[in-house]
Amino acid sequence: MEKEYLSASTGIAVIKNKKVLLGDRKDGQGWCLAGGKQEPGETLEECAYRELEEEFGLRAKELKYVGKVFSEAVVKGTVKKVSPSIYICDEFEGEIKLQESEMLSYQWIDLKEALKIENIFLPSKEAIKKILKM
Repeated sequence: MEKEYLSASTGIAVIKNKKVLLGDRKDGQGWCLAGGKQEPGETLEECAYRELEEEFGLRAKELKYVGKVFSEAVVKGTVKKVSPSIYICDEFEGEIKLQESEMLSYQWIDLKEALKIENIFLPSKEAIKKILKM
């Protein structure tokens, strides 16, 4: 029997000048959007605002809901099916300050070029595909 998708998580595509902000995950899963798991009592949108500020030090002025994506990811050492809610942030405040416990570095990359990155976090790749279809 197929396990259901874990859906209490978000991904946030920070977009500026047709480029997306990606962070290189410290856990070895590759380049990714900001994002993470929903905390108790928190809406998915609140989770997205919090995760963006925690991981990249940016405060979104507004988030635009894109929808859910379906993918696989390693969760606590095990491959799981995940379906994070994806948001776009194109208006933000602050300077990029990485959460060093989660990210090694960051880069701005053209949205289409991001799909060519060999070591991209699969949920982030699915999110970028969805955004490009909009």
